[in-house]
Amino acid sequence: MLKKRTFVAGAVAAFLMAGAAAQDFKNPIRIVIPFAPGGATDALGRLLGPRLGKELSQTVIIDNKPGASGQIGTAAVKAAPPDGATFLLALDHSVVVVPLITPTAGYDAMKDFVPVGQVAHFQWTFAVPMSSPAKTLPEFVEFVRREPQNGNYGVPLIGGVPDIIGAAITRKANVKMEAIAFGGSAQMMPQLIGGQLASGVTGEPEGVTMSRGGKVRILAISGGKRSALLPSVPTFEELGFTGVNVNSFNAFFAPKGLPRPLAEKFNAALRTVLNDPEVQARIKDMSLELAPTDLDQSASELAKSYAFWREAGTQRK
Repeated sequence: MLKKRTFVAGAVAAFLMAGAAAQDFKNPIRIVIPFAPGGATDALGRLLGPRLGKELSQTVIIDNKPGASGQIGTAAVKAAPPDGATFLLALDHSVVVVPLITPTAGYDAMKDFVPVGQVAHFQWTFAVPMSSPAKTLPEFVEFVRREPQNGNYGVPLIGGVPDIIGAAITRKANVKMEAIAFGGSAQMMPQLIGGQLASGVTGEPEGVTMSRGGKVRILAISGGKRSALLPSVPTFEELGFTGVNVNSFNAFFAPKGLPRPLAEKFNAALRTVLNDPEVQARIKDMSLELAPTDLDQSASELAKSYAFWREAGTQRK
């Protein structure tokens, strides 16, 4: 009888240990960045990755998979097993907007991913090279009106806020603006700085860096209020270009089906990392506004973004 009880107790213990192991992260953890190295999302991933690894007691690898406005990397995460080995650090744009405007993307924000933690918010900037004669957005409009061949703007991705900006300028000023897409801001900015592009739209982190370095001139910014980092730059709304009162966010996602305990562990580790004063200072230096969330808040933010862009139809031209 004693042997039988010992066997049963051992079996139960083994079952519980197996269950606990099933909720452990795979090693290494891969964080996919769906943009080329050198951009703001990549920098954010390389800041947070090692610290997340320390909190989770795992090795974390940053894996850049750029292309097609984030589709390639995002689709790769969707296809990965939901076992805690693969996460995505992306903009809401790549996860939400792209599949709404590109049916061939092959993924859906609400059906294929689990949001496991938001990191930060940011605004979008509209800039021209320093060689441009335009010092203000109205002057840029007149420049394009005189020289229609300069009615182009580089974008680091297709759709979303960059398209809304082009549509707003076209609608308000009645000048044609052609979007020229790149595989991320890191690829676009050299073309803008060099004057191969008449203008460009990029996230606030890259825009602020290039503006402070005297490499571009920012004429307007998205959102409902001016950025504390660019207090002299008016919003599009201030200038009468409506429909650009929207910002974006960076967040982590996992493939649908990730066990709740793993999602909770990842989210707790992320919030611990984001509570570090050094990390907070670094994120502020990146011109991002820290905006951590728990799992329920993450799901709510994703749902709000999805509803906005589905209703807006991305306002494409």
